[in-house]
Amino acid sequence: MASSNNDGQAAYFPIRVVSQQTGVNAITLRAWERRYNLLSPKRTAKGHRLYSDGDIRLIKQVVGLLNRGIPISQAQAMLNENSIETAPLKVNSAEQTSQWQHYRETLHQALHDFDEQILDAVFEEATRYFPVDITLRFLLIPIYNQLKDQCQTELGKARLAFYSAFLQARLAARLYDNSNVANQQQAAIAITNFSQKDEVSLLLMAVLLKQLGLRPHYFSGFLNGSHITELVTSGPWQACLVQMTESAEPAQFRQLQQAAIESGKPVFVSGLPSTMNDTLTLHNLIPVAKDIQESALTVRDLLTGIPA
Repeated sequence: MASSNNDGQAAYFPIRVVSQQTGVNAITLRAWERRYNLLSPKRTAKGHRLYSDGDIRLIKQVVGLLNRGIPISQAQAMLNENSIETAPLKVNSAEQTSQWQHYRETLHQALHDFDEQILDAVFEEATRYFPVDITLRFLLIPIYNQLKDQCQTELGKARLAFYSAFLQARLAARLYDNSNVANQQQAAIAITNFSQKDEVSLLLMAVLLKQLGLRPHYFSGFLNGSHITELVTSGPWQACLVQMTESAEPAQFRQLQQAAIESGKPVFVSGLPSTMNDTLTLHNLIPVAKDIQESALTVRDLLTGIPA
């Protein structure tokens, strides 16, 4: 709910509401205020932050600039100069990439040395100063994809397994941290694995969906078709997202089709190439793209009108 003070009829919002509206968690909002002086929220008598509509617009502008790859220090200067529309012409390309490049180089060295402490330090710093979805897009997902593409050697496989275990632990902690989330009235979605693939992609999807305002219910480990049917039909969620592989058998599609028909709920399928979209559609299943960011947005958009 909005709070008001003595400044006329201006409305002010607590940090949890601002976090929900902008997708930027409270930790990041406080970090932007302390380190970059991007925000100057008012305070209640007890010291709680209150943000105006103008603050919310500013936060959304900053997120838009970060989405274009512009480092936060440059975003601050551009907002001060009102030069958002001409941002690509005013930002030095070396400065634009230096922040993320530094993180990437540090992570690569930590992975080379199997140094979990450095991994954790980079993860905590990046997610403190950037929204989770942006950190995933510019840092964590690219590193993960690179390791998958370069794991021909035994040490390459070991580093991928090391990073996967690290990501699963940190992402699971993010997923179940409800201290700054106000989305209990949003659409709930069950997320499960109908394959033997690792679960990093599913966890990434779950964290992104949470960041986008949904309520993901994550189920670790492989579930067979009958388990998924029972889960979808009896659970308190509005939809289900299932990870499959290209080697999926016809019987698996039929089992998921049964789950969709019996429950009357949307069943999204990830992990398959676009060439299999027609097969999924024929089985009353909804394909989502391999790109995790795009998939999360698709799921969010399709569930927007479904009552929680």
